[in-house]
Amino acid sequence: MTKIFSAATVREIGANLFRAAGAPEDEAAQAAHSLVESSLMGHDSHGVLRIPEYLQYIVDGTLQPGAAIDVRHTSDTTAVVDCRHNFGAVGGHQAMQTAVDIARRHKTACVGTRRCGHVGRLGEYVEEAARADLIALATCNSPINGHFVLPWRGREGRLATNPMAYGVPSGGNPIVADFSTSVTPEGKIRVYRNQGKPLPEGWILDAAGNATTNATDFYGPPRGGILPLGGSAGHKGFALSLLVEILGSVLQGVGSTEPQALGNGVCFIVIDPSAFCPMERFREEADQSIAYIKSSPPAPGFDEVLVPGEIEFRTKRRRQVEGIPIDEPTWQAMEEHAARLGVSLATN
Repeated sequence: MTKIFSAATVREIGANLFRAAGAPEDEAAQAAHSLVESSLMGHDSHGVLRIPEYLQYIVDGTLQPGAAIDVRHTSDTTAVVDCRHNFGAVGGHQAMQTAVDIARRHKTACVGTRRCGHVGRLGEYVEEAARADLIALATCNSPINGHFVLPWRGREGRLATNPMAYGVPSGGNPIVADFSTSVTPEGKIRVYRNQGKPLPEGWILDAAGNATTNATDFYGPPRGGILPLGGSAGHKGFALSLLVEILGSVLQGVGSTEPQALGNGVCFIVIDPSAFCPMERFREEADQSIAYIKSSPPAPGFDEVLVPGEIEFRTKRRRQVEGIPIDEPTWQAMEEHAARLGVSLATN
């Protein structure tokens, strides 16, 4: 049965668990905050259900809280951030802050990561930049153990879900787009599996290459695969996924096809709009573009036209009042880790 908790309660529980597992206070809080923020936005696939996963990574040694983040500036406008297998949220925010600082000085920045843990919801990072009056583009790949996505015309995974995100400042909430270049991220398949629901058609193929709506056919064994974004035009999603792979791995000089490779390859590109026009004028033009798009009469079955980010910001406002859902398998896994670590899940 799904449980409902306030965001503050889940932040406290998550931070307590990560701290008990060896994470420094600030890093435990950052990791818990990012996961809760994803759930508040309605992206449960990148939210609280990842708490037990991160705790298991710490047990396995593939996640190393407290590892020092190393920032190496490679030119005036570029840098590489070695996250050293720390929490992805810790390394990711350090990388974005580095990109923001560079863009403030030089108007553009490109920052890549190495050995970054699971970075979570990319939209969080580009929103951070957009609220600082900067345009941001983010991409994120994964190593071979995350290659669940089928190349166009293939039936064995060769790419990860390889998300892209962008954030654009405006007069109100920023425009925030965040999407996988596959038809779905793996985490959403996990949500359906945990809830015992069939998947939407067109998401996955089984190991033999046949279409299926059974989530267990994806996990196997033998493992199936996730289709690239685009349906009958999936070659377009595949092409975008390949670009993400190049920016996250090839550009960093890090191979993602080696079995021992770990972590996300994140690339942040940040632009200061004031290099092109006054910031006030940029916001006005962005608002006019949003208003023009939303003025389109809605198609049958829809109430309004939305721009990227609107659904998430509305969901956040609602969940801040109603709470965050945690499915039974996730809660049970959290209880098991709490027992192992000697932590009570009761909060103040």
